[in-house]
Amino acid sequence: MTKSKPVVLVFSGSDPTGGAGLQADVLTLASLNCHPLTVVTSITSQDTSRVHSVTPLASELIREQVNVLMEDIEIDIIKVGMIPSIDVLQEIISVLQRFPTKPVVLDPVLSSGAGYTFGSKLLIEKIVEDLLPRCLIITPNTNELIALSGAIQVVSANLPENSDPDVSTLINRGSEFVLLTGTHAERKDVENILFDQSGFVESWVWPRLSNEYHGSGCTLASAIAAFIANGSSVLEAADRAQEFTWKSLKDGFGIGGGQLIPDRISGRR
Repeated sequence: MTKSKPVVLVFSGSDPTGGAGLQADVLTLASLNCHPLTVVTSITSQDTSRVHSVTPLASELIREQVNVLMEDIEIDIIKVGMIPSIDVLQEIISVLQRFPTKPVVLDPVLSSGAGYTFGSKLLIEKIVEDLLPRCLIITPNTNELIALSGAIQVVSANLPENSDPDVSTLINRGSEFVLLTGTHAERKDVENILFDQSGFVESWVWPRLSNEYHGSGCTLASAIAAFIANGSSVLEAADRAQEFTWKSLKDGFGIGGGQLIPDRISGRR
């Protein structure tokens, strides 16, 4: 059977609002000519204002989801979102070991916008140690970058020129690219910067939108995965994914009393 669309294997938590997590990944990937395979890693209870609880799925359930999919379907790229526990991380690592040549896009979701913490210090250390070396690109915001780089005990003194010391620690641990997003920086506009092993690659400045949005990071990382799956280079994928995400946010809509939902359907136009 001939595939008509790239297939993206997604690991993420379920968000019942449809704004973030697995639901955001599905909408984004489907809008960008990809078919998502969804492996649920956790069940969350959340609204548009905050996360109330996170319940990781049992390892055997995650393993079963993956095994039945992999016996039937060929994947093109893997996108990893929220990892709620070390047990879940180990199941994801076991899948990546089976597909060492498949590109991996990591959205390191460590806390919610309202401050709910998803990952313990030990989990963050294991993500750095076991997952980063398998990633093509990771997409941390400033807070996530600090948390991840802080989990690394030894930082190389040989930093590339035009780089960021915290970014360099992640690249030294194996991630080929880091797209640092500036949504949490205190400046008028939002600057996103792409780094690779040689240092600075490219930067983009976007007008800062006045609202708060539910699932912007999920949208960006899934869009990058979609463009790579459709043949773009990492640089081109980062560029096009940011444009898609910004348009989705600009056209965001309200469904509750909290953050707006990005319009991933309008983002492709």
